[in-house]
Amino acid sequence: MDQIVYVKDFSISAEPFTTDEVIAEYSGNSIHAVRQSIRTNKTDISDFGVLAYEMRKPMKGSKGGRPQKIYHLNKGQATFLITLLDNTPKVKAFKKKLVKQFLEMEKELQERRIKREAGKYTTISLGDAIKKRNEFDVHAYNNFHQLAYKIALGKRATELKNERSVPKNTPATEYLSSSELDKLNKVKSKIASLIEIGFDYQAVKTILSGNGMVEVTLAKVAQKAEEEA
Repeated sequence: MDQIVYVKDFSISAEPFTTDEVIAEYSGNSIHAVRQSIRTNKTDISDFGVLAYEMRKPMKGSKGGRPQKIYHLNKGQATFLITLLDNTPKVKAFKKKLVKQFLEMEKELQERRIKREAGKYTTISLGDAIKKRNEFDVHAYNNFHQLAYKIALGKRATELKNERSVPKNTPATEYLSSSELDKLNKVKSKIASLIEIGFDYQAVKTILSGNGMVEVTLAKVAQKAEEEA
């Protein structure tokens, strides 16, 4: 399915939008006619939110030309604008497709918000487990936190933030998909459980990496037996 609904960035608070170009292409109207309709009905369209736009520069290598104003319309704005178009079979099919994609995008964002909230409790549990460790040090939380990202997503939180241009003081979790949040929350829960059992950082890393779990477990049992002797 063609992508006709977008988000400005991958932030959990991003608002889905479509553009005047998409509406023109899929409704069978000229871009001039669609933009004229937006300008004519700007007051009514703005009742559904601030009418956003971007200034797009001419393509590299093209001769002359001025930057173009590309309108970004949220679901309410786009739905209202489409009602002003002739209800041809093509427009009707486009309306259905557009509303469906808006709903799918909103559902994904809502799932991410819910899972991020759930993840806060998992993070608290992990933090509590770390604090109870006898060998607790100031770097322990960050080490286990970064390990959780590495095991769950294959990269440290700092790497993901750089890749996704996450603002400096914004948590990486605001830019993770719902499936990524699921994986991260599960790994954090496992780490908390292993810490509570008594495993240290290296042991937790070895176990969750799938390397030497039996050896680590046997060593832990031997150590415990030695302590109780």
